Amino acid sequence: MHANTTETPSPRKRGRPFKSDIDAAVVIRQAALKAFARAGFQGASIVDIAQLAGVAKPLVHYHYASKDVLWEAAVSGAMADLMAEMASFQKDLSALPIQDMLRKAAKQLVVFASRHPALVHIVMDETAKGGARAQWLQEHFLLPNYAVAKNLLNGIAMMQNPTAPPLPVEHIVPMVLGVMNFAFMEAEVIRKAFGVDVYSDAYIERHGELLFQLVSGLISKT
Repeated sequence: MHANTTETPSPRKRGRPFKSDIDAAVVIRQAALKAFARAGFQGASIVDIAQLAGVAKPLVHYHYASKDVLWEAAVSGAMADLMAEMASFQKDLSALPIQDMLRKAAKQLVVFASRHPALVHIVMDETAKGGARAQWLQEHFLLPNYAVAKNLLNGIAMMQNPTAPPLPVEHIVPMVLGVMNFAFMEAEVIRKAFGVDVYSDAYIERHGELLFQLVSGLISKT
C-alpha cells in the first residue's frame, strides 16, 4: 500500500523531547494539515492541532504566531512535498515514447493524489468559500499548475499531430483532476459502496490505467 504522506505521526508522549525545533515544527505542520482538511480553517482550533500533534498548545504558538501563519505553513509544506515528487518524476519521462510517457504520467498522478488527499480537501474547501486563502491558493498553486498542465497536454498533442488544433484544455484539465483526486477524497464512501480500499496497490494501479485511457482517448479524438 502506498503511504499517505499527509497523515501525521501518532501522538507522542508528552515530555519526550523532539530531536530539534525543526522536528517539532514539522510534526505540528503535518497535524495542522490533517486538522484543516477534516474541519476546515474555522473548525480546526489550535488546541485540536496541538492534541493531534501530541504537543502542548504553547509549543504551537512558539513555532507559528497565528492560525493563519500555521495554515499557510501547512499548505506550503504539502505543496513543496508534492512539487518535489513531481519534479523528480518528470526527469524520467523525456526519453519515453509518447504512449509510454502518458501511461507512466497518468499512473504517477494517481499515486500523487493518493499521497496528498488532505491538500486536495483543503484546496476544494477554500476555493469553494472564496476569500483571502482561496486567492492565495490560486496564485501560489492552482494557476501555475493549470498552466503547466495546459502546456504539457498541448505539447503531447502536437507531438502526435503537429497540424491538430489546440486541445480544449479547459475541459480536459478539470476532468483529469477529478478522476485522479475524487476517489481519495471519498475513500470511506467508496469503501462502503463498493467494498474496496482506494489506497491499495491494486486499486491505484487500475485507477492509473483508467486515467491513462481517458487522457489518451481525449488527446487522440479532440
